[in-house]
Amino acid sequence: MKFLKLIYGYVIILVRGENLERFLNLCKSRKVYMERIRYREDGQLMAQMQAADFFRLRPLRNKTGVHIQIIQRRGMPFFFLRNKKRKAFFTGMILGGILIFFLTGRIWNIHIEGNIRNSTGEILDFLDKQDINHGMSKKKINCSEVAAAVRKNFPEITWVSARIEGTRLILNIQEGIIPPKINSNTSPCNLLADKDGVITDMIVRRGIPVKKPGDSCKKGELLVSGELHIMNDSQEVLRKEYVHADADIFISRQISYYQEFPLKYRTEIPAGKKKKEMYFRFGHWYLGLYPTLHTGQKRITEEIPLRITENFILPVWIGWTETTDYTVKEETYTRKEAEKEAVRRFHQYEKKLLQNGIKISENHITTRLTESLCITGGTLLIIEQTGEKSRIT
Repeated sequence: MKFLKLIYGYVIILVRGENLERFLNLCKSRKVYMERIRYREDGQLMAQMQAADFFRLRPLRNKTGVHIQIIQRRGMPFFFLRNKKRKAFFTGMILGGILIFFLTGRIWNIHIEGNIRNSTGEILDFLDKQDINHGMSKKKINCSEVAAAVRKNFPEITWVSARIEGTRLILNIQEGIIPPKINSNTSPCNLLADKDGVITDMIVRRGIPVKKPGDSCKKGELLVSGELHIMNDSQEVLRKEYVHADADIFISRQISYYQEFPLKYRTEIPAGKKKKEMYFRFGHWYLGLYPTLHTGQKRITEEIPLRITENFILPVWIGWTETTDYTVKEETYTRKEAEKEAVRRFHQYEKKLLQNGIKISENHITTRLTESLCITGGTLLIIEQTGEKSRIT
């Protein structure tokens, strides 16, 4: 309601005279609407009304003999009337309206949802190759063709819905369930040991086990045979059949561990206050404070690209740098610190083994200090999977 008042314009009037009540009654009978009516201390009447209704007050004023004065004029009609000589202002408004009309006819945001296996960047790159990008005209986009092209290029996508809402192109994607890969290699084979060790566990799914848990094995030795003997009632071999041997076999074996590091090390100590600067980057050009990094200084830089929408990124970055002065000091590990550092390095080594599917069951390592080194060495008993396929010919 208030917005409509600003569009059509309204005035605040001051009425004075002896027949104020008769003036109000006549306004009511002639359906001249006023609001915010109030009497002032000096007996004058103040009210607010639409600009169009103000011109209907003349006959009522003549009948009652009151005097009407306009105190304030508000709304767009009066705004344009006051600024009618400002041609540049109105020209700017018209050009701004044309620009807004032009921009609303283009796509400024490509929104993709429902994708998991195919990243948003990959789909946007594909759309860009199809000449579908930010800033293009909405009239040039055929939603059904866009959906068909995306579905054809990405086999994992089973359903695509493309629609335009305002200045947004929205792609709803549904990806199908990819069945697990089935090992199609069914050629007959045996399983051989690829390392020396002692078998700790064996789960045979197909084939005849030749070894059992607790047995030792040598590299190249047969563990599971793919040759099956079909017997008769007299336990005589009628025929032989060959299968693709399949089993999970774990062995334990011993490996050596050695690690050393110097007792003296260098540490960086902050000196002075941190200096923060902000800058802008346009491609390879920098604008703002970005001083040269000198010796004895460290810098942390963070950049954020400016974007109009979630996927429409401008080639402009705003960045912050934090420069800290530091001094280098040489220190020496104490025995306790050196042992703690040795344990930390061993845990890192153990983590790498676990990532490769190898577990340490026992460790027999010791740590000793020389004048300049901390040396950790010994043996580890590890458990890992074995089983190398050997084709039966």
